[in-house]
Amino acid sequence: MIVDLHMHTNLSSDSNVTPEQYLAFASAAASGLGAVCFTEHRLFPSDPEVDRLYSELSERFQIRIFKGIEADTDLGHLLMFGVTHEVMRRFDLTSRMLNSEHVIEVLYHEGGIAIPAHPFRDSGFGVRLDALLARHGAALGAIEAINGQNSESENTRAQDAALKLGLTQVGGSDAHFATARWFLTCATELERDVASVEEFCVELRAGRARPYLFPAAGA
Repeated sequence: MIVDLHMHTNLSSDSNVTPEQYLAFASAAASGLGAVCFTEHRLFPSDPEVDRLYSELSERFQIRIFKGIEADTDLGHLLMFGVTHEVMRRFDLTSRMLNSEHVIEVLYHEGGIAIPAHPFRDSGFGVRLDALLARHGAALGAIEAINGQNSESENTRAQDAALKLGLTQVGGSDAHFATARWFLTCATELERDVASVEEFCVELRAGRARPYLFPAAGA
């Protein structure tokens, strides 16, 4: 199953794309995309109307929609999946300086997973991965090894670090616009289909995932 786990819609301040535009673009391209994760900047939408819209679009386009968040922390951006009421109670997810250590541990305890986004681009995670892995163990089991908006060298550094440390590698487009420059560049391939964000977290935590390059991006 192919999942783009890093995308932004008009709920993020730096994008004006609707969820429908992304799904229509993927459908028209016959991309084989099975799911998307909308990871808005510092926002985990809890409005029932958003959930209703996602459910309707998922049914219409036959592409599952999962919610995550791209959180700001003291070390850089973290992709968070499996956010629960307890996580939202413990942390102000709109903050620009969340304590990364606490977030990683609490989210893992709640059954979710925190993944450093583009760890070697505008991030303090990359150079600290050795120390962070020693501190967190399985709670820090994956990094975004391929980001569609990274330079080749930034992605190479992330892939090399993941191989060295035995971390699961995932990929995400980091799309802010529904164009070929931004979207359907890279994603994550799961070994199994998932129907919920909870199942998605299980697969990521088990390491049953790898980066995926769409044919045009890998040509």
